[in-house]
Amino acid sequence: MKPKIRIIVNPVSGSGRRKKALKMIDKYLNREKFEFDLVKTEYHRHAVELTQEAVNEGCKAVIIAGGDGSINEVGATLAGTGVALGIIPAGSGNGLSRSLGIPMNPRKAVENINNFKFRTIDTGLANNTAFMNIAGVGFDAAVSYAFHKQKMRGLFKYFVLGIKLLLSYEMQTYHIVADGREFERKAYQIALANSSQYGNDALVAPKAKVDDGVLNAVVLNPMPFSHMLLNFYRLFQGTLDQSRFIKTFKFKEMTLTQERNDVAHLDGDPFELGKVIEIKINPMSLKVIVPDGKE
Repeated sequence: MKPKIRIIVNPVSGSGRRKKALKMIDKYLNREKFEFDLVKTEYHRHAVELTQEAVNEGCKAVIIAGGDGSINEVGATLAGTGVALGIIPAGSGNGLSRSLGIPMNPRKAVENINNFKFRTIDTGLANNTAFMNIAGVGFDAAVSYAFHKQKMRGLFKYFVLGIKLLLSYEMQTYHIVADGREFERKAYQIALANSSQYGNDALVAPKAKVDDGVLNAVVLNPMPFSHMLLNFYRLFQGTLDQSRFIKTFKFKEMTLTQERNDVAHLDGDPFELGKVIEIKINPMSLKVIVPDGKE
């Protein structure tokens, strides 16, 4: 009996990539191997409903052609169900896809789905809201909030917004309790990493692994502006953790209290989580279709 899968397409994600993904699905998806349907999202968080519907109908996998936000909606819904997540990258960053070695080329991404091999990874929870890739508070969350108001997307737009915000952004003090250790830290931001990168090979946590049972905290401490630019360069060289202004540590559970009630981000999408955020690892909770997986 053919495994049943659902394919979800976000029509907003990078329109050129999305159109190409649709063509590659139509041309190269193995129809002899799968029973499938293809549906498009029509409104915010529609992918959550479509994914839950697929789980209820007994699908073996849900495939998302979209960016990190859409992947979050599908993956968060699938975590703990045993139903696999498949990804055809069609966003501007594609952080989780790159970390897992999923091809950026749409045809190869569809061929990866055809191979139907799996890897089980950890997910994170922030106030019981799931993330697969990177969560954070502070500067990167502020950039995420501003970025999602823009019509134009892409790395260049993100960089320009970041520079503008950096000149006016006010650091805050965070109270942290992580695996029993308690301390305060004044910082530009705290990234909470399950995988190694934001997207576009921006490696915020180069040593992070998606299946090691821990999350990686990356604290951006106060620093001169010149070192901020240097660390932006290091971000793309995989050497950010070598900066003396960066503090990193691993943890399983954390209570993070913000000085201000600022927005957070989960996998690049802004979320209002409140001043107190409970973060924890959800180990080995999500099956993903990957090139180096197992049957």
